[in-house]
Amino acid sequence: MDDSDRLSVLREELVRRLGRQRYELWVGPQTSLAMETSTLRISSPSRFEMQWLRRRLHETLRACCQQVWDHDVAIEYDVAAPSSPRSTDAGTATQAQQETGGPMLSPEGQPASQNRSRTTVDGLANADKSSAVHRSRSKGKANLPRSTSTFHSFFVGKGNELAFRTAKAVADQLGHYGPLLLFGPPGVGKTHLVYSIVQQLRCDGSRVHCVRLTAEQFTAEFLEALDRRALPSFRQKYRTIDVLLVDDIQFFAGKRATLDELLYTMDSLHDRGRQVVFTADRSPGDLQAMSTELVSRISGGLAIPLELPDYATRLGIVRQQAARRRIALDEQVVALIAAQVAGSARQLSGALNLLLATSMAHDEPISADLARQTLKEFVQQSAPAVRLADIQRAVCQVFGVEASSLKSSRKTRSVTEPRMLAMWLARKYTRAALGEISEFFGRRSHSTVISAHRKVERLMSDGADISMADRPCPVEEAIRQVEAVLRTA
Repeated sequence: MDDSDRLSVLREELVRRLGRQRYELWVGPQTSLAMETSTLRISSPSRFEMQWLRRRLHETLRACCQQVWDHDVAIEYDVAAPSSPRSTDAGTATQAQQETGGPMLSPEGQPASQNRSRTTVDGLANADKSSAVHRSRSKGKANLPRSTSTFHSFFVGKGNELAFRTAKAVADQLGHYGPLLLFGPPGVGKTHLVYSIVQQLRCDGSRVHCVRLTAEQFTAEFLEALDRRALPSFRQKYRTIDVLLVDDIQFFAGKRATLDELLYTMDSLHDRGRQVVFTADRSPGDLQAMSTELVSRISGGLAIPLELPDYATRLGIVRQQAARRRIALDEQVVALIAAQVAGSARQLSGALNLLLATSMAHDEPISADLARQTLKEFVQQSAPAVRLADIQRAVCQVFGVEASSLKSSRKTRSVTEPRMLAMWLARKYTRAALGEISEFFGRRSHSTVISAHRKVERLMSDGADISMADRPCPVEEAIRQVEAVLRTA
């Protein structure tokens, strides 16, 4: 293996250790790696990024080099010479912009007014002030990052179609929809859509200046600007761009000064007809406790939910990810993964990774039997803690019955079927003993739980229906609906 191949392996190892998002943010294609005799030379686009890599990632880089080359490798850092000069509205960037790697202003950009300077941080003085700044780049096609997060690679299903179409519309008509909030549980594709917006803007070849970062990074940079008395530069940077995309805004909870700065930034961008995009793991109603002012501004734009994928969407995601990785899977295995891993696209990817690794370790093809055995262990490891009360609540919600009915002695079909399904789910998702389950659901003997479990298994193998709200419903579909409620509990 020559040095070029080893450098490719080094990048793959960095992705594995850092995660795709951190790798793209701090290393990615913008950082060049070169092997000169026995020294690895790392060239970063800016002095700030070079110092960050040396301070925060040196040990990780050293360990990765040791693994790839089987011996210690000397590492040197430098700043790559820019390929072309960048212009700003004032001819030169401020010292603060140079140190943070901030986006350069387009010739038509106008500096924001500085009429709202602050001198206090409202209890944030002890917060983590390590800066993590996403550097905005020029939008020529030659500078496109090697990212798979595009609209083309986003699998559209029932629970995310509206968010997908809205994100595309926002990318096509910047500023038309006001603030956009994409919200939903982790792993449903919020950040994927944010990156897709950035990618489309870059592919368009326009001179749109956009910054994508997390709420934590925005907070850290704001605190650093306060410490360095560089608020004018900070405000000029964020209030003169065209698109601001901020992930995980729930992080701003309790950070009053940072929230105020964000609100002023939003107002400035809105007044100039610019676009703001947020993501969060909770709905606008749940964000009210964090900031009514922020929710009020979001309500003037769009708030679009993304849901965990249903079974049909999970099937499509598994097929897409397998095709992208050139993994041959028959439809039985695809169906097993989609049925067993009833979670996010991220969990489906993890299950596929584990299945592939197990196949390689045992030197055998990916079969249905191998998938069943591997996925059983994966589901047990990744499943969240579920209580008997959670299962009771989810079953009652889906079947429209009262909790007291599940524990009663009634033997009508509308009660017995959800009751036995609840006991089957209790055996699947909890570590409760049979006696504990039977007692919770008002049964006298643990043999009732065993009987219920066998009946549900038989119904599933026969593809039978059960009664849901006085209508027949396939038992597997009923289970999926209850599991969907459990995941959002």
